[in-house]
Formats: sequence, C-alpha cells, structure tokens
Amino acid sequence: MAGVEEQLLVVLYLFAIAGAVGLVASRYPRLQYTTGLLVAGLLVSLVGSPVDVELTSEFILLALLPALIFNDAVTIDVDAFRENLLPILALAVVGLLVSIAIIAVAGVTVYGFTLAVALLFGAIIMPTDPVSILAVFEEIGVPERLAVLVEGESLLNDGVSIVVYSTVLAIIVEAESQGVAVADIVAPRVFLVDVTVGIFVALVGGALVGAAVGYVAHELIVLVDDELTAVVISVLVAYGVYLFLDLLGSSGVIGTLTAGVFLASRPGRKGVSPETRFTVEAIWGYAAFVANTLLFVALGIVTPFDLILQYELEIVGAIVLVFVARAVVIYPLVGLLNRWIDSPLSVSYQHVLAWSGIHASTSIALVLGVSEAFTGPLEEQLSALVFGVAAFTLLVNGTTMSALIDRVGISKQRPPQRLYQALVGQRYGVDAALETATHLHDDDRLSTSSFEAVTAVYRRQRRALETAIESLLDRHPSVREHEERLAQHRILVAEYQAIRDAIQRGDIGSDVGERLLADVQVELDRVLTDEWSVEEPLPPQFDPYWRRQLAKAGVSLDDDTGSRGDDTNNSGGDTNR
Repeated sequence: MAGVEEQLLVVLYLFAIAGAVGLVASRYPRLQYTTGLLVAGLLVSLVGSPVDVELTSEFILLALLPALIFNDAVTIDVDAFRENLLPILALAVVGLLVSIAIIAVAGVTVYGFTLAVALLFGAIIMPTDPVSILAVFEEIGVPERLAVLVEGESLLNDGVSIVVYSTVLAIIVEAESQGVAVADIVAPRVFLVDVTVGIFVALVGGALVGAAVGYVAHELIVLVDDELTAVVISVLVAYGVYLFLDLLGSSGVIGTLTAGVFLASRPGRKGVSPETRFTVEAIWGYAAFVANTLLFVALGIVTPFDLILQYELEIVGAIVLVFVARAVVIYPLVGLLNRWIDSPLSVSYQHVLAWSGIHASTSIALVLGVSEAFTGPLEEQLSALVFGVAAFTLLVNGTTMSALIDRVGISKQRPPQRLYQALVGQRYGVDAALETATHLHDDDRLSTSSFEAVTAVYRRQRRALETAIESLLDRHPSVREHEERLAQHRILVAEYQAIRDAIQRGDIGSDVGERLLADVQVELDRVLTDEWSVEEPLPPQFDPYWRRQLAKAGVSLDDDTGSRGDDTNNSGGDTNR
C-alpha cells in the first residue's frame, strides 16, 4: 500500500507543479504550456525536489505513448494524411534511416563509439516529438498539409526508430552476455537484413493488426451505440493493440496508429453518432493532455544536470550533429520527392520541417532503457547527450517556431481571421454582460435606471461590433465561409440530436430514424472535411432520404409551392419506374 501511496503522491506533486505553470501561462499567453512545464521541472531539479520522481522507459513507452499516439490518430485529418502518405513515409522511414546512418558515422568518428553503439545512439536521438510544434501550429494557424506532414512523420518514425533500437540493443546485449564483440555475433550484412525485415514486419504487420482491430472496434461501437462504452472500447484498442504487438516483437506504435486512423476515417465514422465521436475525441484529448503534463514536468525534474555539465562540449557537438543530419536529409529528400508528387513541398515548408525536429519523449524513453546493456561512463554519456539535445530542442525549436513561420510567411491565420476572432470574442463578452445585467434587473438587484444606463453602453458596443463583423465578412468571403461552416456544423449536431430524441420517444420508427440520421451524418462529414463549399448543392447520390421518399410519392419541391401528382395516376408509381 505504501508503494501505491508514494506513486499517488508523485502524481499529485507533478500536477501541483503543472497547476502553477497553468496559472502563470494564463497571465502570459505567449508562454507555451509544454515549455513552461519543462522549465518548471528544470527549476525544481536545480533547487532540489522534495519528492523523489522516477521516470522509467516502461512508463513512457507503455503508459503514456499509446495515449499520445491514439489521440493523434483519432483526431488527424485522415484525407490529408492519405494524400500525403508518400512524403510522410519517405521522411519517417527513408529519412530517419539515413539520418541514423549519419549520426552513426559521426558517433564513430567524433565520440569514438563502436559502430553498434553509434547506431543505437542514432536510433535513440533521431525520432521527433511534435507536441510543442503542433501547439504552435494550432495557436497561429498553419496550412493543414504542413501540420499533417509534421505529425504524420513523428507518429511513423517513432515506430521505425523503436524497431532499429530494439534490434541493435538485442545484439549488443547478446554480445555483452557472451563477452564478445558485436561483430562476432552478427555480420554487418546480416544486421542490415535484420533491421530491414524488422521495419517491414513493423509497418505491414502492425498496420494489418491495427486495421483489423479498428474494424472490429467500429462494429462494436455501432452495435452498442453508447458514448461511454465507446470510450471503453477505444481504451482497449489503444492499449490492447500496442501491448499485443509489443509482445510479438512488432510495432505497437504502428498498430495503435493504424487502429486510430481507421476509426477516424470515413468507414470508421460510418454509423457512429456525432456525440459518440466527439466524446471519444474529447476523452482522448484529455488523456493526451494529462500524459504530456506528467511527461514534461517529470522530464525536467529527472534531467541530470551534473552529467550535462560534465559532458557539455559533447552535448554541443550532438546538437550540431542532430541539426545537420536532419537538414541533410530534409532538403535533398524533399527535393527528390517534388519530382514525383503532384503538389511539391515549397522551400518554406522544408524550412519548417527541418526546424520541427524536437527530440524529446521517445528519445528519453529509449535512453532510459539502455541501462540493461550499459553501465558506467558509456551509459552516463548517452544519457547526458540525449537529455541535453532534448532540453535544447524543446526550449529553442519549440519557442522559435512561431517566428520562423512568420518569417517564411505560411501562416493561414492572416489579419482578417485574427480580427474576426477578436471581434467575435468581444461580442461574446458583451452578450454575457448584457445577460448578467438582465438577470440582476429581473431579480430586483439592479434598479431600472441603472439597468438602462449600464446596458445602453453595451448595446451601442454590440451594434458597433455587428457592423464591424458584417463589414469584415463582406470584404473577406473566406471568413464568411468559415463562419457559415461553423454554424452549419452546430446546427447539424442539434438536428442529429433532435432526431435521436424523437426515435427514443417513439415519435418516429427506428428504421426511418436511422435513415434520417444517415443523411445528417453525410452532411456532417461534408462540413467537417470541407469537401464542398457551403453554397454548392449536394451531388445527386447524396439526395436525402426524405426527399427520395417524397419523390416516390409524387411530391416535388423544385418550385416554390410544391406539387402532388394525381393519386390515381400515381397509384402504380412504383411499377412505372
């Protein structure tokens, strides 16, 4: 029991630190939450933590990573992910392997590592962690394609790097146990074959298992049609697939990613109510938030400052090597890809991709696991290098990405969009003030004269806001389309809920209700994926159920009044079609 109490104390301690960071961040909006968590953890580590915080490789890889991956998978833009799968695979597989090779060569020549240790170091240090970058993307707004490229690369290269890491570490452990050199255990050609086969099995095997489990989960969610049960099923999927594939020696990362992407795709959304989807996504958003909160505070606290100071020059060299390896891979590889893909990636995109290389959570988890093979100075050196690179990329890349995006000019949050948000936000505030004043007046806590005086100011302000918003919408059609799409989404959700309520009350039959719900679902998918503009009519194959039934009954709504054909002439309507 004492062990459980100690663990609970650690969790509460980490949340207390995070709460303090949240209070500071609320006062200073430009402070990124994850960066603040890391800095707070580092400060606690410097002054001495009153609570013993221990961070293990198993905790990160088995407890936190599945939640982070599954959340990213169920919320990613699946259409954009599929359209950009070729560049994502090229960056996450080919690009990662080339960068590992570059780091390995440098590790042998600069640090004097053996080839096996140098390859292990490359596999540990090169996987990317986009959480801070994506937070910046969400804050300032970037094209969806760029966000999908960064997020997709990170999700896939985690799986590939873990395969390389596991293969190399297993060989090193075997050599250590036998007291021989790694070259005596496996020839370089055999080693390359093992890594290649491992990556193939991880990608294909993990994808097949993940897709199969995702399909079964979808059928179960549609069958039970219950939001909370759907959340339970999603938890089983996220962690079950990960652990199952991990035990088989395949990639739990790829399996969990594929299962989540399937559930987020159109086949995975078919028949699932919007409420269920929103609930599942919201719960996993909270889970990822908690995981990131615990992770980044703990990373700061367990950072070994004594080792970082001891190996400071080596850490500077590692930082340079990591940046060079990523740049050497990104620019030539993307330049080659641009010859094969329909929509080439601009140089501006390449700059952001190169700078998005934050090497944190996965790298820390992997280096914490090398104690099985190494002890003494080598383990300390690897830990110092990885923690040093992680801290630097989080603090530097994460905080300067916004400036880079502004510099290269690819933010989609242009002044009109930002102005619209400011005006609408101010209108929300004015409406809340008017509502509060009305309640006070109705409760006889505000005199009529004071009520009129107070509300007159806010009414004038609201009229001015409405005029400004309408003027902005007239000048910028894209802003108007966004407002209409957002309103349409909220209206459709209300329509869906009203039909479900009518089914539950027995006002309409379940067969008719399900068809009506399917029509609304089509409209929701259209709005969410932005497949057509809101003004464009639906294609014929998406004629709603109720319109088809009216057509069968001879009722036309094409004119203003509508018309009904002669019942006598239409009595055999079905046989005439």
